Amino acid sequence: MKARSITVRGIGENILFTVLSVIFLLALYIYTFGISLFGRFGEIAPIELGKLTIPSIALFVFISILSIWKRKFYFIFLIFVILAFPSPIDDIFPGVYITNPDDEIQVAFPLVTRIDVYLLLGIIIGILKNKLKLNTIQFNLIIKLFLVIYLFVFLLNLLTSSDIIDLNQLVAYSFHIRYLILFLILLSLYDIKTYEQEIVLSFIISIIFLYIEAQLNTYIKGLDRLTSGSLSLNTFANISAAILVYITYLYRNNLISKTKGYAIFAIVTLILLGSSTRGAILTLFISFFFLYLLSNLRRLVVNIIKIMFALMVISIGYVELSNKGYIPERYSYEVIAKKINIDLSKEHLADIVQVERTKETSSIKSRVDLFDSSINMITENPLTGIGAGRWNRYKNNYSTHNNIVKVLLDPHNDYLALMSQYGIILGLFFALIIFAYPFFLFLKIKNKNSGKLKFLYVVNITMGLAAMSNAGFFKHQVAALLLFCLCVLLQLIQNYKNGYIQSELNN
Repeated sequence: MKARSITVRGIGENILFTVLSVIFLLALYIYTFGISLFGRFGEIAPIELGKLTIPSIALFVFISILSIWKRKFYFIFLIFVILAFPSPIDDIFPGVYITNPDDEIQVAFPLVTRIDVYLLLGIIIGILKNKLKLNTIQFNLIIKLFLVIYLFVFLLNLLTSSDIIDLNQLVAYSFHIRYLILFLILLSLYDIKTYEQEIVLSFIISIIFLYIEAQLNTYIKGLDRLTSGSLSLNTFANISAAILVYITYLYRNNLISKTKGYAIFAIVTLILLGSSTRGAILTLFISFFFLYLLSNLRRLVVNIIKIMFALMVISIGYVELSNKGYIPERYSYEVIAKKINIDLSKEHLADIVQVERTKETSSIKSRVDLFDSSINMITENPLTGIGAGRWNRYKNNYSTHNNIVKVLLDPHNDYLALMSQYGIILGLFFALIIFAYPFFLFLKIKNKNSGKLKFLYVVNITMGLAAMSNAGFFKHQVAALLLFCLCVLLQLIQNYKNGYIQSELNN
């Protein structure tokens, strides 16, 4: 009886949160439709169709038809649409300018994206298959608490918007909450575990497509580093590394064939070397070390000693090779260290860490300036941040020396990005949910559910490490992927709990 009473109370709370989430989602879409239909007064960017827009629309329509025909195709292409689909498809949606008015080039971000459309398509298919019934979302306490805090911060930023541009930027960057709610609804309609083969295949298709697309983009534009046309350079390399970690875990647990495992390893290696992204290469190694520590918590102390010894050997070898000139200058400690001066007596980060801008240190110098601006935003707006989507508009307003390059940028650190735009409390809570919580969900299900999807937590952890030098979560494709991984793990643990409670009731 105790289990029954808990279940009934939980159902009532879940119905309430489901209704509120759907209402909030509809409100965002209704506002988007209204501002797109009626107003140039909101600085809505004009729709500009490029050469690849029509082919990308045709591909999207083709995938949608396949998805309607058979549900397994929906999941085969789910990760592909989220992460790797050609970005020109998003040009068909009205957008808002997210750059500072003084920036050299004005860049718009769509008010809705192809990810919104594809997730809504999956929900419609699921509702039709479910006899026009929308299932209640089963929220756990952490997600309920997050939604309450998010709504509070969102409404405060909404009410304190300085103008219609501020408001529209906030709505455009509501993709974090939109995708979360859409995934929760989608997964309430499907048993995702039955589509694990299709999901893994979708990861493989995505990484292969991204590599081919990057090769073509690099060749056509005559670039000297392998660069994707859909994802920024750092994000492209980091998410590729995260997918490699996931595939590696599947391979180690005999959940994927050697051919597929070796193929992904080769492709990601080519991506990391071709893009010459130091942060992603470092993230890959740190991720494997970190996950090794977490693999056996009972032997945590022993594993830490092993890792520390390995890192000491690697560090000594790296420094020695740098000193002797065997390491390329871009990666050389000897070269980079001479360009950096640290003065702890200063107040602002940009003054504390002074970097001479050279070819080898330009990315470090840029990051220091961006971190400095973000920290100043946090200091002056600790409760609610400046609002999601507004960072670019105000980046130089908060820069100590007003010297950030006037182009589209991001904070280059997810933790600073979250706190500067959502406030300290919500920002840290969001970071915890996205980057750490999936691991704790995994711990609850690893001995109770077999399968390939439970290892998705490694994608979130790897991107959480990459988040120290990259703001991948503010790329809507990466945000969608990480939210998907979170929601899948939430469903897996919820399925186990439901099965346990049902068995208690039967007994």
